[in-house]
Amino acid sequence: MTFLENTLALVLVLSVLVFVHEFGHFAVAKAFGFPVEVFSFGFGKRLFGKKWRGTDYRVSALPLGGYVKVVGLGPDESTLAEGTSAETPPTGKRWQRALILLAGPLMNVALALILHTAVFTLGVRVPAYELELPVIQVVEPGSAGAAAGFLAGDRILSINGKSTKRWRDAEFQFAANANESLRVDIDRGGQRLTMALVPRPEPQYGLGEAGLRPGVPVQARIETVEPNSPAARAGLQPKDVIVSVAGKEIRGYPDEIFSKFVAAVNQAAPGPFAMQYLRGGKLHDTHVSPMKDADGSWKVRVRVAADLAEVTERFPLDQAFREGWRRVKTDVPATLTVLGRLLRGRASLKSMSGPIDIARVSGAEARRGAIPLVALMAAISLQLGIFNLLPIPVLDGGHLFLLALEGVARRDFSLQVKERILQVGFLMILALLSVVIYNDLSKTVPAKWWPF
Repeated sequence: MTFLENTLALVLVLSVLVFVHEFGHFAVAKAFGFPVEVFSFGFGKRLFGKKWRGTDYRVSALPLGGYVKVVGLGPDESTLAEGTSAETPPTGKRWQRALILLAGPLMNVALALILHTAVFTLGVRVPAYELELPVIQVVEPGSAGAAAGFLAGDRILSINGKSTKRWRDAEFQFAANANESLRVDIDRGGQRLTMALVPRPEPQYGLGEAGLRPGVPVQARIETVEPNSPAARAGLQPKDVIVSVAGKEIRGYPDEIFSKFVAAVNQAAPGPFAMQYLRGGKLHDTHVSPMKDADGSWKVRVRVAADLAEVTERFPLDQAFREGWRRVKTDVPATLTVLGRLLRGRASLKSMSGPIDIARVSGAEARRGAIPLVALMAAISLQLGIFNLLPIPVLDGGHLFLLALEGVARRDFSLQVKERILQVGFLMILALLSVVIYNDLSKTVPAKWWPF
């Protein structure tokens, strides 16, 4: 059931994002009078559709994607999707073609802003500490923060010149800059100091970890229980707070509580083992017999998270728009920074999520509710728009780069040359996709949203 839910959530997320992206190309092409032959939702065989005013609006067999075929724009993903293309003279001016190509990624950025605004208007539940001032309460022994000389009571003012008004801001900068030297300005007893900190990559996703904590360790709270799972048979329910596994207390900081629970389950396996939990403030006991997964790990099939106090982050529409714009302005340079570090080999490819991981987190957020799923769609939409601007053939950025070269040469390249470049880009994308899927499959310790 979880697999089906994850798959449906992935299809929903990608369907919306791809439709909006392709609609951007379509609308600007129509505005400039470019003939649009096909507007396809999905790839592969045409299932059904309708031809109207010269455009075939169709639904194709594979729903994870889509394309618009604009006559005179040059070969693109529609050429690969349909297998053939015909020689057609370029239509319109180069700047018009460039705007058509830009329209797709810009629509994804606009969608991210709209969705973030909607989330902040409706209200989203977030851990309360994320909105608090980033005052360090605990410095983990042996951590990067300890090595840099941070002390409990230090308030983080900025990181690399970027203001950190909330714990959320500081944690984001640490996570996005593993192995990078950060300039951290702090307030220590009224004195402003500048510290040098190099976050260490955590083993699963390569995200930066500083070992600077906002408070005391917390317990693990069950968020979902898979039907007919070992946890369900043991009587566990969502909102139960896990106290101990096989006599081992489960307590840790928010970013490590999941791994502590995973480790305790695997150490106690094959069981059955005792588990204590709180329900409605009352202590209960049960016994769990875990199941062995294909990767060799033992699982009880629940999703857990830190049992943190939460607050609802909600604003009036005008302020929600400003908060959404602030999120976009923060995430764009952060995403570009991560991409730059990946290209320089300074960041791990583990930090990239492929379709398997996206399906997992989409399914998990969908089970939490509509608002968390919309917030996830906003984040993915922005990243999709930025990724599409990379100068890789097949992507919009690759076509824009080719247009720039044609502008310098003051002539349009032949269809054959463009198709060869397109094929090379397609192979590059396939290679990248293979790597991220391999990373998805090789993460034997699941991410916190993966039921186990």
